[in-house]
Amino acid sequence: MTDERTRPRPVTVAYWLWLACSALLVLFGLLAVTSSGAALRDQLLGNGAAPGDLDSLVLLLRGSGAVALLVGLAVGLMAGPARAGDGRFRRALVALSAVFTVLELALLPTGVGQAPVLLVAVVTLAAGMLVYLPSATAWFDRG
Repeated sequence: MTDERTRPRPVTVAYWLWLACSALLVLFGLLAVTSSGAALRDQLLGNGAAPGDLDSLVLLLRGSGAVALLVGLAVGLMAGPARAGDGRFRRALVALSAVFTVLELALLPTGVGQAPVLLVAVVTLAAGMLVYLPSATAWFDRG
C-alpha cells in the first residue's frame, strides 16, 4: 500500500482525470456501438453523405466506437498501477493517449470522428503531461 501523503499532487490529479476520461470513453463507445443503424443512416444522410457510402460510414462509426470503448477500458485498468508509481504503466498510458488522439484527429475531418471523443482524448494527454512534471517524476523513479 502506498503512502498517500508522499504521492505528488499531479499524479493524483492525473489519476482522477484518467478515470473520468475512461468512463466517458466507455460511455461514448457504447453509444456508438449500440446506436440504431437506421438512426445513424438518417443522421449521415442529413449531414450530406452519399447514399452509396452509408453502410461503410456506419461500419466506421461503430468501429471507432469500439476503439473508444477498448481505449476507455485500457485507460481505466492502467490508471491504478500508474498512480501507484509503476513507470511502465505511465509510459503505456501516455503512448495510448497520444495514439488515440492522433487517430481521433485523423477521423474528425472524415465525419466519422466525434468532437466529444476528441476532447476526452486531449484530456488524457493532459493527464499524461501531468505525470511527466518534474515534481511527479521522482514518484516513478523511486522503485
